[in-house]
Amino acid sequence: MTTVRDPEDFSPALRAAMVTELRALRAITSERVARAVGTVPRHRFVPGQPLEAAYAADQAVVIKRDGGGAALSSLSSAHIQSVMLEQAEISAGMRVLEIGSGGYNAALIAELVGPDGEVVSIDIDPEITARARACLEATGYERVQIVLGDAEHGVPGHDVFDRIIVTCGSWDVPSAWRWQLATGDRLIVPLRLKGITRSIAFEADGDDLVSVSYQLSGFVPMQGAGEHHERVVAIGEGESWGLRVDDGAPGGRRCAAGRAGVPAA
Repeated sequence: MTTVRDPEDFSPALRAAMVTELRALRAITSERVARAVGTVPRHRFVPGQPLEAAYAADQAVVIKRDGGGAALSSLSSAHIQSVMLEQAEISAGMRVLEIGSGGYNAALIAELVGPDGEVVSIDIDPEITARARACLEATGYERVQIVLGDAEHGVPGHDVFDRIIVTCGSWDVPSAWRWQLATGDRLIVPLRLKGITRSIAFEADGDDLVSVSYQLSGFVPMQGAGEHHERVVAIGEGESWGLRVDDGAPGGRRCAAGRAGVPAA
């Protein structure tokens, strides 16, 4: 008789192996992030996916697509999630806002802030917030607050946060994000600049934001008021090369060469 083992039997070993790989890749550099990644059952946030996909260190898992097949929401790779958490330098007791809900990253943040901290996760898509809430409750992270709304305008009813982590590609930093940070606090945001997305860590300094680190990254684009559509302008008749236009008219201030028809990173 064949015995089918429960995926939970394999989960601790797979988490440990993923942490080891992420350490080798220098995505994890601190014990606090290693403990969080080694604790949260990542596969529980992508039910129906093979364990190998859930625990692949450098693989994102698409959660939702639009009618044309473009990704609207995804579970980012453990590699970039770990990098951003290291950039954030989250400590116990902090108040952290996550912009873009998926569940897993919020659970990691909940591990980092501990029982005395606060985690708020906001998303514009009711289907995504419902899914994130269900996954968090099923894995014991019901203390994470899930908010449905457009993060372009901040989070109503909340004052400043110690950290804001944006988990979708942005074209700018809305003023609302700045004003929900106190001086010395930190914003981690994937910004699309000249055709390349960089996860940039900013620290609030008076009225300004000062960058303290950056890493190359790739994310699904922002939705709502902060949404921006990148265009590809073909070069030459019948050619497969073109210019990606971040904003303005072709030949404006933000263009990057690339192969026409290839989606943004």
